[in-house]
Amino acid sequence: MRLAYWIIALWGLMGVAHAQSAASALGNCLAPRAVQEAVAGKGVVTPASAVITARRQVPNADVVRANLCRSDDALVYIIMALQKDGRVVQVTIDGPSGKVKSVH
Repeated sequence: MRLAYWIIALWGLMGVAHAQSAASALGNCLAPRAVQEAVAGKGVVTPASAVITARRQVPNADVVRANLCRSDDALVYIIMALQKDGRVVQVTIDGPSGKVKSVH
């Protein structure tokens, strides 16, 4: 639980606008069963593949959260990684292609 509070506090340091966009995207995330169906039926890359891609973008960081969410009528993975220096990095990955959309 402490980690969750710590991550929220770090979001505040990263900027209110960025935190609000991340929070709104995380509010539209799919349930685990829906993620399975999206992977099986819609050609969305697997969560494991998305996490591997995010780890390549943020080496030596621990992935603390990975969600498949709806954003602008598209499915994207929002992956939160905690770096060794305490910074939280959000990696957004396009669900169908598995390509990195942004790193913040």
